[in-house]
Parts: sequence; C-alpha cells; structure tokens
Amino acid sequence: MSKPIKIMVVDDTITYRQIVSKVVQSIEGTEFCCSASSGRTALMKLEASQPDLIFLDVLMPEMDGIETLIQVKAKYPHIAVVMVSGVDFENAKVTLESLEAGALDFVAKPQTTGMAESMAQLKEAFEPIIQLIRDQLYPPTKTLPVVQPPKAVQVVSTPQGNQPFDLIVLGISTGGPNALYSLFSLLKGKLPCPVLIVQHMPAMFTKSLADRLDGISEMTIVEAAGGELATPGTVYIAPGGKHMVVKKVGGTYALEVTDTPAVNHCKPSVDVLFDSVASLSANPLSVVMTGMGKDGTRGVASLKQKGTYTLVQDQESSIVWGMPGSVYEANLADEILSIEGIAKRVTELSHKNL
Repeated sequence: MSKPIKIMVVDDTITYRQIVSKVVQSIEGTEFCCSASSGRTALMKLEASQPDLIFLDVLMPEMDGIETLIQVKAKYPHIAVVMVSGVDFENAKVTLESLEAGALDFVAKPQTTGMAESMAQLKEAFEPIIQLIRDQLYPPTKTLPVVQPPKAVQVVSTPQGNQPFDLIVLGISTGGPNALYSLFSLLKGKLPCPVLIVQHMPAMFTKSLADRLDGISEMTIVEAAGGELATPGTVYIAPGGKHMVVKKVGGTYALEVTDTPAVNHCKPSVDVLFDSVASLSANPLSVVMTGMGKDGTRGVASLKQKGTYTLVQDQESSIVWGMPGSVYEANLADEILSIEGIAKRVTELSHKNL
C-alpha cells in the first residue's frame, strides 16, 4: 500500500481555498497537509509540510502564481505543481506562462453557481492528476515481467503509396503546450498541407495557445472558428470546450466546430477529429503526442483501416506517456520518436512525392 499523496492548496480567496481543500480530502489516498492564502505563506510552509503536490492559484496579489511556482521549483524541484486557473484571457495567458515555467498541468475553475457541481467537476479533474503523481512516486508492482517501451527509433516502416499527404492531424494533452512550442520552433518553413490539432484545453486557453505558437512559428497558427477552408501552411487548433471535425468540400477540406457531448471525458476530443478524417477520402499523416489517457487510440485505429501512417512521441520526451503509449500498445504506431524526431519526420514525410 503506497503512502497517501500529500497536497497543499494555495489560493488567496478563502471560499475557493475551502472548496479545493474539501475536494482534496474527498479523494481516497490523499493527505491534505495544509493551505496558504498567498504565495509567500506557501513558501514559508513548504519546509514543514513537504507536500508531494501543490494546487496553486494563478492570479494572486503580491506574489502571483508564476513567481510562487518559480521559487517552489528552485528550492523543491521534486514537488509537482498544478495551476488552478480562472477561465478568462488574463488567466489563460498567465497559465500558459506557468506551464513554460515548470507547472505539470492546470485545472480550470468550474464556471458553475452550485458548490456541489463545482466540487464534482474539480474532483473529476483532480483524480487523474493525483493518480499520475501516485504512479510516479510509487510505481505499481507487477508479478508479470514488465515490458519496457521502445527507445525512440528513426524509422520502423515507410508510408505506402505515391500520393503526398493532404492533411496532418495531431492529438496531444498533458505537457502539450511546451511540446508544441518545441515542435513548432523546430519546424522550418511552411508545411505543404493543413495541420489540425486537438489539444485538451477549456475555452479561452486554446486562443492564447494559438497566439503564443503563432509568434514563434513560420506557419500561421490559429484557433479554428468553424466554417473555414483548411489551407496549406496553416495550423488549426480545435477551440477549447468544442469538438473539431472535417468535411470534404470539392478538392479541399472545411472545418466544423460542434458542441456535441464530450468523448473520453474530453472536449475537444482527438478521437472525434480523427474519426471524422477517417470517414473521408483523405490521405492524412497522424501524430499522437504527450498526454494522459487513451484519447486518440480509437481514432488512430479508424485511420489505420484507411492505411494512415502514424507517428507517436517517445516516453522519454513525453510528460505523460498515456496517449502515445496507448497507441503503441495497440500496435498502431509506425514510428516512435522524440519531439525533434517528429519535427524532422513531419517535414520529410509531408514533402514526400511532391
């Protein structure tokens, strides 16, 4: 039996501090060790409390979440920090900066009026994060031999056929903003086909993510609005809280944004995008990168029935090898690559047969 995961809650609002603390205490296998009303107070309590995980508010007076995060990571790099963010553009901007500064992930504060509903939403968001920390600190023991995942490889097979790819579809989640930042920093020039991305994020955050990536990329990177025709050299990120699907319009592709129910507890969902592409007469390249869960595996399976070539991020460079690992374990991956390897192969393969 592993030890309980010790958790600190930091928020300048007493009501939210109490809500988050109660949610933590309701999750089995956790120990609520303390709370703090400010970043400075949290830093003073760290030595005595020694938490495994901190749920940290993004916007606070005097010392905000980023400054607190930076100081926590400088003194206690082993402590995982998850930002708890309000849902508006200012919070979204600062939250993305916090991920670049070392936060593991973020959770959006629920936009509900009822406390019970808010607590239920937070609990649903907290549980997989806490399980991830538990698995990292106390890896589950197995009686059967553990099969080690492969190291990054350059080429497992090569795409069949002579037609160039007309779409690149990419699914990503936990650790995604930093991984995408690295990926698009490495990609030089414009790719000769549209790129469609599902990054698990709530509304507001995907617009900020697209803007940040657009600033460092030679490609045009936007949040999908729905109704536009996908053009080569442009990257479309599914809007948070909505699904993105693709329709064929003549010889090109039109994007649609839908408000249908969540799939795999995700909205947007990788499976929804990939399934929509699999239903078309298309020749896509599919990529699955870092993230918790299995969203994307079913979609890749649908694409593979049409002969789609699939790249997955390797475990070493992934924050969480859940999504890419699931595709690999389902024997659906053609290549297992680092972020640098993905950038190189996407460039090579997208220009193949042009």
